[in-house]
Amino acid sequence: MLTTQRLGHYSEGVSALLKLVFPDASIDISPNNELLTYGLVLDGSAAQKAANKVVGFGAVYTRKMQQGTRTFNAGIVGGIAIHPDYRGQGLCSRLMTQFDAAQIQANVEHSFLFAYAPKVYHAAGYQLLHAPIRFFDTPSNQWAYFVYRGGMVKHLGIENSSALEPHTLIEFNGQVY
Repeated sequence: MLTTQRLGHYSEGVSALLKLVFPDASIDISPNNELLTYGLVLDGSAAQKAANKVVGFGAVYTRKMQQGTRTFNAGIVGGIAIHPDYRGQGLCSRLMTQFDAAQIQANVEHSFLFAYAPKVYHAAGYQLLHAPIRFFDTPSNQWAYFVYRGGMVKHLGIENSSALEPHTLIEFNGQVY
């Protein structure tokens, strides 16, 4: 896990990885008051150590959300990217395990992510999200509603927390990462 200050050393590599994996998307990795942590995977081979080639990345953000009259601590996992040449090596699983630990330590009850390939995240315990969400759409600069087909949620089993209602609107109270 990385602090914002340490991420600065790898910002060019992270940007290159995100552009490679998400060529049609603009992913902002700038820190904000919701940022919990970044995760970074570097190529560990001797030839790559000098270059510190970034082969994996992700971030976790936290905020309070609501569903009906219930308020809960939520995490949003965003920008998960593994270099195509390094997939199938368990790197995403390692990032997700670290992100779970960070969210549990921060008392997050439910973790959300929006995936291009949802099947990848089933092994990490994420399930499809069927409830609609209300979120702030940054490109259009307005509030919007949707059920995102790649939206996923994971109940982290925090003591005294309960599962979400499957079809009741979730107020995200901000943007989706």
